[in-house]
Amino acid sequence: MRYVFVILCLTACAAERQPGELFGPVEDSELVVDGVLIVDQPLPELFVRRTLFPGQAYSREAAVVTDAQVRIFQGDQVFEYAPDSATPGRYLPPPEAPQVNTLTEYRLEVDVEGKKVTARTTTPERVQVQQVELLDEDTEEVIQTLKLFAEVGNGVYTAPENQLTHLEGLLAFRLDGVAAAYQMALLPLEENPQLLDEDLDFDDDEDSGTSPPLAVSDGVVRWPWFAVTFAGRSLLKVYALDHNWFEYARSSPDEQEQGNFGGLAGDSFERPFFEVEGGIGLFGSASVDSVGFVVLPRP
Repeated sequence: MRYVFVILCLTACAAERQPGELFGPVEDSELVVDGVLIVDQPLPELFVRRTLFPGQAYSREAAVVTDAQVRIFQGDQVFEYAPDSATPGRYLPPPEAPQVNTLTEYRLEVDVEGKKVTARTTTPERVQVQQVELLDEDTEEVIQTLKLFAEVGNGVYTAPENQLTHLEGLLAFRLDGVAAAYQMALLPLEENPQLLDEDLDFDDDEDSGTSPPLAVSDGVVRWPWFAVTFAGRSLLKVYALDHNWFEYARSSPDEQEQGNFGGLAGDSFERPFFEVEGGIGLFGSASVDSVGFVVLPRP
């Protein structure tokens, strides 16, 4: 799950990026929080780091914060996090931490040497993929209806309906649930997956398996083929986003540069929207459902 989250959140605190590249003008030593709650999953690990001066070379050791007091509040319950000695900057929930509920407010408090960072998220409803259809791109008539895990389990990967030729047709997902927006992440399951485009340097296109935030019309999300990089068995995770995750993703400079889903025409975001007080970063939530299929190269 953490791997998927890192992809979707566009590596806000990744070591490969300078703070100024993503955050715009920032102060030195501004606290950065990083964590997402997933409905029906245990409370997640959290990361606390600092920004470094834009002219300073990035150092993971200099950025991590190891002495924070990290707490999540759910109503009158308080969950105290502990620093992970194996991974500086990561904080782990208590062993008895419960699963994340739907439609529930969670509050984050991070205290570091007298500085406090706070944020809150209200979790979305459960999202359920009710139906997936392959549509004709011109007429939008249904070509075939895919099998779901609830119907055939891992048989989705052998079902004839779930054998999809790259770039042919348009996938439409009918969803049950209400969220600010949706985002999808495609994970190749083959041990040595085949690139669909031999000219593509995957190392230079690390976010190609992730969609921009997607709007919903009449409960249907249409999924873009451009997010597909590899042939073979694939697991597509459909995330229903809370307000915080949606605002962060739509205002990310990466999304704007790619011409993806964003604000109103003419909007230009110097830095993402951080729904965090006293620092920057992301404390959000989502619910998730999955679909499996096989991507076949074009003849």
